[in-house]
Parts: sequence; C-alpha cells; structure tokens
Amino acid sequence: MLPNTRTVGFLPREVLKEYLNKDCVLGVSTQDDTLIGYLLYGAYLDRFRVTQLCVSEGFRNKGVARKLIETLKKSTTTQKVIVLNCRNDFPAHSMWPKLGFVSVDEHRGRSKEGHLLTRWLLTLAPDDQLALFRANVSDTVLDAVIDAQIFFDFYKPDIDVTQPSKALISDSFVDSLNLWFTDELLNEIGRNQSDDERRADRERTGQFSQVQHNPRTVEALSETLKQILPSGTESQLSDINHLVKTAASDVDIFVTRDQGLLKKAVEIADLVNLEVLSPTALILRLNELSEEQPYEPNRVSGLGLRWQRLSSDELSTFPFDRFLDRGESLRSFRGAIDSFLVDSRPHELDVLRSEEDPVALRGLRYDLERGLTISLCRVAKKTSSDSALFGRFLIADAICKAMYKNLNMVKIEAASLTTGLVKGLWEMGFTRCGDYFIRFSFARYLDRKDVLSEIAELAPEAVDNYQSMTPLKLERSCSPLLSPVDQGYFLMPIRPGYALNLFDMQQSSHDLFGGTPGLLLRWSNVYYRKATYYKMLEAPGRILWYLSGDRKEVAYISHLDKVVIDTPKDLFRRFRKYGTFEWEDLYKMCRGDISKKLMALQFSHTFPLRRPIPLAEVWKAFDEDGVGRSVQSPRSIPCSTYRKLFQLGYPEQS
Repeated sequence: MLPNTRTVGFLPREVLKEYLNKDCVLGVSTQDDTLIGYLLYGAYLDRFRVTQLCVSEGFRNKGVARKLIETLKKSTTTQKVIVLNCRNDFPAHSMWPKLGFVSVDEHRGRSKEGHLLTRWLLTLAPDDQLALFRANVSDTVLDAVIDAQIFFDFYKPDIDVTQPSKALISDSFVDSLNLWFTDELLNEIGRNQSDDERRADRERTGQFSQVQHNPRTVEALSETLKQILPSGTESQLSDINHLVKTAASDVDIFVTRDQGLLKKAVEIADLVNLEVLSPTALILRLNELSEEQPYEPNRVSGLGLRWQRLSSDELSTFPFDRFLDRGESLRSFRGAIDSFLVDSRPHELDVLRSEEDPVALRGLRYDLERGLTISLCRVAKKTSSDSALFGRFLIADAICKAMYKNLNMVKIEAASLTTGLVKGLWEMGFTRCGDYFIRFSFARYLDRKDVLSEIAELAPEAVDNYQSMTPLKLERSCSPLLSPVDQGYFLMPIRPGYALNLFDMQQSSHDLFGGTPGLLLRWSNVYYRKATYYKMLEAPGRILWYLSGDRKEVAYISHLDKVVIDTPKDLFRRFRKYGTFEWEDLYKMCRGDISKKLMALQFSHTFPLRRPIPLAEVWKAFDEDGVGRSVQSPRSIPCSTYRKLFQLGYPEQS
C-alpha cells in the first residue's frame, strides 16, 4: 500500500503494531494471499474511529472498501457510530456517502494552504449522532500541548526563530499530530494590551482543541514543579500552570521553545511524567515514528566508527558547541540546525561518531533533479589525532552517497563550511560558484562534449569553470567519470586485508575491528609493491582494483597519481603517513635487502563500483577482447576492455 502514502498519510511502525495487538486491523486478500485492502481503526466504548482505509488501485470500485466497513459494523458491541476525517480533495471524499456515511462537520486544516477536512459519521444506533459530533476526541496519532509562545509564533512573520513552530502546522503533519492548548493560554492572550490582537488570538484558538485536565491534581503538581522552576513572576507562574494542566490531562507531551523549561526537561519528566520538547525535537520524533523500518546506524569501520542520525532524544544534550566556527555564537548555530531540521524537503542530519565521541556533523538535502546539497558541514574541535581527516571524509562520503543515488551533482553551501574545510575542496574537484562549491560526479562513460552538456543542464553558472580544463583534469573533477583520455589503464590485484585498510569501507563496516581510520578515511593513499612491474605502470592512469583471496571480484576504481621507485627507507620516509605498511612490512618485502628498490603507487578518487564484477565476468570481457586471463599481478589492459568493465561496474540506471 506504499504508493498510497500521500493520501492515507504515514503511520509509525510502533503504532501499527499496537493496532495489530489490539485486533484493530481488518484486511482483504486474494486467493493467493495478496493483500488488496486494509482498515485500521480505534475501538472505544461508544464509537469506532477509522484511522486508515486503503484499497490497492487495481481493486478499487469492486466492493473491497464496503466489505471492510460491513465487517467492522458486524463487530459492534457497545459502539453507536463510526467516525473519520478525510480531506475534501482526496479521491475517497466521494466514496464515504456511498458507504452510508454523512458529513457532519467541515473545517480547514492547520496548514498555510488550509485544505478542507470533512468529518464523516456512520450511525450504528439511533440518537447518538449529535452527542458524538460535539465530542472532543483526538483523531490523530500523536497529541501535544503547545505553550503560548508557540501559539503566537504561528501568526508572526516568517523568520528563523518562528520557523520551527510554524512547521508544526504544515499539512505534512495533519494526519500525525494533534495540537492542544490549556486554558492558561486564554489568560496569556488576555494580557495583550491591543483589543484587536486579543480578539484575533481568541478566534485563532478555535483552530485547536482545549485540553481537559483534572483540577484536583493541579495544585499538588504545581507545588512539585515549584521545587525546580522559578515562580516569582506572572510569566513564570503561567509557565508552571501550562505544565501542570498538561500533566493533569491525557496528553503527555508539552511543546515549548523556552530554553529554561527545556533545560529542566529531564527533571520535569521525572516529577510529573510529562515530556517537554522543542518544536524541532517534536518534528524529529514525528519523522522517526513515520519511518517504516527502525533506523540503523551506518557503520564505516568496525564497531567504533559510524554515521548515526541525530535523534530527538539527544537534541537537547548534543554538544553543538564543539562544532562552532571561529566567532560564531551557539545561538546562531542552533538556529541554523533548527531551520535545517524543520525543512519539508528530504533531508538527513548525521553525526560521525568515533567510539561514542561525535567528531563530525553533516546535513544533507536531496533533490532528485538537481542533486545533493550539503547544508551543514562541521568537524569537532580538538577531538583526536584523526580529526584533520574527518572533514574530507564527510565530503567524500557524501559524493559516494550521491553516486549511489544516481545524483550527478554535489553542492556545498559556502556559509556552512568552516575555514579549515575549504582547503581540501579544490583537490577533490570542487569549484566555487557564487554561494556554493559545486562538484559533478558522473558514474558513466562520457566524452568531453557530453560532460559539458550535462554540466550546463545541471548548473549553467558552473560551465565556464570546466570548459578550460584539460581532458585529464575534467575527468578527475567529475570522477568516477570515464572519458577518452590519453593515459594508462590497469587492473591491480590486492589482498582483501590490505584493501580493508586502504579503501574497502564496505568490508570494513562489516568487520568487527574494521580498518585503520587514519588510512581508510584518506582521499589520497599509497600502496606498496615489489618493483617488478614498474616499466608497465605509469601515471597518470586509471586503476580497477581486483580483490583476490576469497573475494575474487573487481570492486573499486581509482586514479593513479604517481609511481615512485626507490629504496625502502626513502619510500617509508616519503610516504610514512600513507599506506598500510609499517617499516617491518617493507623490510620483509625486500627480504632484508634495504638496497633493493620497491614501488609506491599513489592513488586517489577511489569509489566503490555500484556492482562488484565477479572474476568470471572479468575473464569473459578479457576473452572477448583477446586479453590474457591473468589477474595475479598488476597488468595493463586496453582502454576498450577497461571501459567494458567500467560499464559492468556502473550499469545504466533509469
């Protein structure tokens, strides 16, 4: 039923399990057990409330919805009516009267567009329609009480500080969030000196529901909160009244942007069992609940290095101050974080953690037509000896993400970068275009004319930066692009253990200990070999990495930057910060003869193939081109064969 999510709305997995546990799910299936329709409902003493009714497109107008409703009617015990809300512009709007429902109310949604919603009612027993119509019942998944400041934000101009609050009333949450207020809001409205503004605000409260609380418990809860919250002013007492009236109701979430209350959120929860959230944290919670599958961290290396999405639970305690740029205030940075998180466009805010220590922060936005935009890009200050690598890695990893999603452009908002991160962008193929750094990433074979044409279509303002580039620089700046360039093409065998440390993040993420971060995260690296094949290996060139041993597949691609032949001592001194080998390894490689020369291959722009190529397919390509089957040693291969393998590794995507 996923194609229908736009109209029926999203339902958190946990909530669906709750419906199943309560036997509040009905389904219709074909003879081969294919689900073609379902109904989720809430059962109460006096009513049923329909949460979702969905029928597969190919089985509509065949009586499936009627069968579901009739089955629900037959399960009636004390229930007198069935109620539901449906947007007037949805196709199902015309279906409900055919099933016996009548429209008993109509109101605007809370979004700026103000879509009309109709409340439909099906009477199961006489004389109860009016009573239910007047009932104040939550028809949504998550209920939250807003404080006065959030309420006032809804009607203020669109500025950064009000944006998170305004996001709560967008249509994207109309099926998942119900906003309430306590009667304390009316007192706060009454304090406004403007007659017109008081009148307007009172009318606006009609767009929300007033929560009912138990007055007998309010006084005791108030005394409890006064132990931890200031109560010397009218405003402070009002804050406490909002909180205790919410705690004395059936709603257990209170939304505020009052930093004093948010800092006391844990203590408030312990004392009165009320969760205090910022608007941004509530939106994160809604997004987490809407995911069809529980989010899993994305491991980079072993168990210690991983990307993990910033969650609603840690938003108030996350050490954002570690990521401030020079002269930047924490308040302005938090404002940028909030603006990013409440954006309705597809996005994700990820934290790179080394062990449990957050070392990098990255905000990504996705546009299937324009590409991937990095809107937040920060490395923590004074984290570890590897911190200098994290900046380039988080950008290189974003380029790989774009490539996997078949997005050909990566843009970085210049304002999101700290000074230290800008330096490495030129080496990675980025160019400056106005307020952005832009890079293209084509996982295809394209000639120069086609590359420039693609760039002109994606970002016309960037074309001039690329037209003057040499063929080799253009290819590298758009890697993993393959284009007609006069260079060498090589197949390079490597043991999986060495690859795990140098570039094989796929294997490193599954290994218990993973690779060495100081090597694995580098954009440029070095691989040592005996100097046997130095006459054949020349830079510049392109490398296809063949993982030997149990893997037996071509899985990665790189640019060959340098081939250096020298004694072990000189190579170790020159490339000590690169490679997997220690001095003892080089000593063994030359069999103790330190006058014997070795070879260092410096490479960069390494990308995983979308589809690793099994050895059998490599041999088939070799046979077709009359190339010998040997893959045990480094070898040069024709450009045509390299192109064939490249296209096997990066198959065309629609």
